[in-house]
Amino acid sequence: MTLSSKLTAALAFLCLAPSSLFGVLRAQDEPAASAPAVQSPFRPFDRAAYEAHAKKLGATDAQLEQFTREVGEVGVERAADALMRALRKDFDAAVRLGEDGDPKAVLALAEILAKDSDTVLGGHVRYHMARLFLDSDDPERAVEILNEYFQLDINLTPLDGETAFFYAQALAEIPRGDLALPRFRAFMEWFPQASERFRATAQQRVAELERQQESRLHVLADRMKKVGRDLKKQKTNEPIQVEQKEMIEELSELIEMYEQQEKQSGGPPNGNGPSNNPATQSALTEGEGRIGNLEKRVSLADRWGPMPEKDRKQIESQVQTKLPPQYRKLLEGYYKKLGTGNNGK
Repeated sequence: MTLSSKLTAALAFLCLAPSSLFGVLRAQDEPAASAPAVQSPFRPFDRAAYEAHAKKLGATDAQLEQFTREVGEVGVERAADALMRALRKDFDAAVRLGEDGDPKAVLALAEILAKDSDTVLGGHVRYHMARLFLDSDDPERAVEILNEYFQLDINLTPLDGETAFFYAQALAEIPRGDLALPRFRAFMEWFPQASERFRATAQQRVAELERQQESRLHVLADRMKKVGRDLKKQKTNEPIQVEQKEMIEELSELIEMYEQQEKQSGGPPNGNGPSNNPATQSALTEGEGRIGNLEKRVSLADRWGPMPEKDRKQIESQVQTKLPPQYRKLLEGYYKKLGTGNNGK
């Protein structure tokens, strides 16, 4: 699959996403132009192509047989990740650092991206980086690295569905519920065979985000009623005029948001799409491997603080000397945020 065709395939998903890596995060951004309804850019996972690529990376017959067994036992996502870890010891070591809550994990993953252009491996690496960013309460950088996944790695690994889910999750945590809602809906529509754990959580997030939007409308309606009463009493002073202007702006924003969501989802927000009934719990149910667990792991921020100063300086030096500019900037911000107790961005 050529880079051009991958970018074309990703366009349908990224038209729901910010057009630039951090463009959506600026509070002063102008409202985005309405996007047309889109077809899924995701193709069914091509297991044969994946196994053929694994052979090019050095997979043995025994490793591929193990992969087949694990697909039946833990699912293709976990099995593929295990196979890639078996083929690339540096990747396995970086993932282990993340599992142990070691702040060096993100740096180790970024170094793999800097030195290896293999896009299948890159898909696995970017997936893990995004999960670490989310575990560190850094959804903005999760959005950035997942944008890169959708531009370079789409339709190459069995992680597309989970990646689409975590993209919506990251947007919701920023919080940009107006952007997260159509992406959760797209995940529900485009990945009907995804794990029930992910689908139940997505379903609940849709319901939560819809309730938030309804709450905004209710608050606005109450404010409008109050202003109406004040006007009947001939209160037309400056505070009332200011509040009228604020309500008009709020109403215009809500109208535009609903119109954009209708166009993005191919139907009205409460139309005949996925069910809007909330799941019974916000956390994913037990099952599958650790890679698919939404629960927080060991806090990377907590580990960063007690690290010896010389170790922190070594990481900062490696970020400066071993990474290309785009990853250098990404990780500088990440480690700065860890160092400020996750209060900054």
